[in-house]
Formats: sequence, C-alpha cells, structure tokens
Amino acid sequence: MNNSSLSPTKMPTHMDVELSNKCNLRCRFCHLTYFEPEKNKQFSLSEFKTKIGPIIPHLNSITLFNKFEALTCRDFIPIFDYLSEFNVETYFSTNGLLLNKDVLDSIVGRLTYLTVSVSGFTQETYEKNMCSDGYYKLKEKLTELNSLKKLRKTRYPILRISTVAMLDNLNELEMAIDFTKEFDAEEGLQLTSFKSFTTKLNPLMPMNDIDYYTKKTEEAIRYADQKNVKLVLQSGALEDNQQQTERLGHRDCDLPWHRLSVQPNGDVYPCPMAYDAIDNIRDTSIEEIWNGSKLATFRAGVNDLENMNLDCTNCTHCRHRSLSKPEANDFSEANIYPTGLRRKNKVL
Repeated sequence: MNNSSLSPTKMPTHMDVELSNKCNLRCRFCHLTYFEPEKNKQFSLSEFKTKIGPIIPHLNSITLFNKFEALTCRDFIPIFDYLSEFNVETYFSTNGLLLNKDVLDSIVGRLTYLTVSVSGFTQETYEKNMCSDGYYKLKEKLTELNSLKKLRKTRYPILRISTVAMLDNLNELEMAIDFTKEFDAEEGLQLTSFKSFTTKLNPLMPMNDIDYYTKKTEEAIRYADQKNVKLVLQSGALEDNQQQTERLGHRDCDLPWHRLSVQPNGDVYPCPMAYDAIDNIRDTSIEEIWNGSKLATFRAGVNDLENMNLDCTNCTHCRHRSLSKPEANDFSEANIYPTGLRRKNKVL
C-alpha cells in the first residue's frame, strides 16, 4: 500500500467521538495515571446533535470513546438514544463499573459492540492492576448485562473482554480465557500489548522478554482453542508483527482515508494516535475538515518513508505498532501523549 494508491471516501465512514475526557479509575498501566488533558470536557446532547449529527447519515460505524471512559459523560444515555435512531454500527469500550441499570436498559439490544477492559482475574490481581476493589462488582455488572440480553432475546451488544499483556500477568491468560467464556463474550478475548509510561514499569514491556511473551501467548492460543474462545493479539503474533512493521515502523495504514477522531473540546485529529489537532468542529464543519488541505497533507505522510509524518514514524496504535521497537513502547520519559495529553508531573 502507498499513499498514491489510496483515495479518501467522499465523507468519513467511521468516526471516533470521545464523549468525555474523564475516567473513574486510575489503573497502574494506563496513560491516564500519568497524563491528563488541559481541561476536563464532555459532549452535551445538544452539541453532539449540532456538530456530529450532520455526519452520522454518512457513517457506517461510530466509536464513542478513544482514551477515556465514555460512561463518565453526563449525557451518555440521551446521546446514545439519539444515535440509535440512525442505521449505524456503534461501539465503545469501558471498564464496566459504571454499567448501571439505566445504561444497560439503553444499550442492550441496540449497541453493536461492547469491550470491557479487565486486567486481573482475581480480587488481588484486579486491585493491583486496576487500582480498584471492584472485581466482584464488575462480575455482577456483566451478569446483569447477560441476563437482560437473555430477557430481550438479543445478542447485542456483542461482548469482548480486553486485557493488557504485561510480563508479570501473562500467567493469568488462561484465567482470562475462562473469564471470557464465563460471560459468553462472543468476540472473545483481546490481548493488548503494554506501553510503559513510567520507568518503574519498563521491565514489564513484552519486548524485554520476547521468548517468555511468545511462550505464554502460544500457550494461551492453544488453551483458547480448547475452550472454543476467540483470542486476538492486537499487534499480531510477534513474528508477523516484526515482518509487517519492519519497513515503516508500523503496518500499512489507511485510517485517515476513511476515519476521523474528535475530542470533547471539539479538536479533530486525523487518527486516534495523532499528537496535533488539524482543526476544531466549533470552527469548521466536519465536511470541510475532511476535504481540507490539512488532512490532505497529513494523508500524504502516512506511509511515505521519505516524507513520513512525525506522528506516523513510531505509530503506537494498537493494531499497527511494532512490539519490538523501544520508541513504540517506552513512553516513560515522554511529556506529551497523543490527542492533547500532557504529563501530570513533567519528566526533567
């Protein structure tokens, strides 16, 4: 794939809309433990209708989160109810602890995909990783979700469990697969490779013990097959990842040709992992941004080795980044992070 062989769709067919830039947890591995936005913002129903509404009829799908917890948005339910009036695939990811009865009543039978992030499959390890004692509360929420799906005779939302792969929790992969099966997660288990945001956690990056990482993931693949559970390694198997990212530092990417990302302050990014906003929906319409020169310039530097965007040089998008390059995994000394995040206590 090269940039010259791609042409953008007439309008974006997928959008990531971050409804809120807050989270109810501070997990030990998460960027939000170390980075924060300049100001706390969230979409209101009226702004969502005015600024995002006109583009929805053109979309095939929409994701209601990027790096934060969508359910911290005060207007999540009315926004989702409005969105459900359209024929568009919907998705968001959550830690699950805010899945109350009102939220479940709104999404069951209408939300297409739901990912629940769980790292730690005992009370002790959940508290260690998620910094919360909510392990059994989460299990209750998932039980309520499935009970309502059964009552309404629907498979929606199609559930997926996601867990972060650190070298000190790979021994729980079989437990993660059992958890996935227990809650009938049709989309299976997604294994997200760990990025480090502090030097004390750097030793836990998979790249520091590739043999162990490969051994444990291969064991997990076999176990998942025995349990008839789908298992997805987001960055792919190590050998495949290295081959596919060798030339560019990331896999060939076509995201900015069909996808756009919006933060709750209105800033628009050409992809979920870009550092610099190209415009703001409070100043410019999405259609104008999509067909504008700034996005065209960004597209030209996505897969071009000689003129690659700085954002793309070491892309850290979970489906594209190299597992074995320090630049794409170690952010322990970074003071900035994509989509406008700044380190809480700057590294000197």
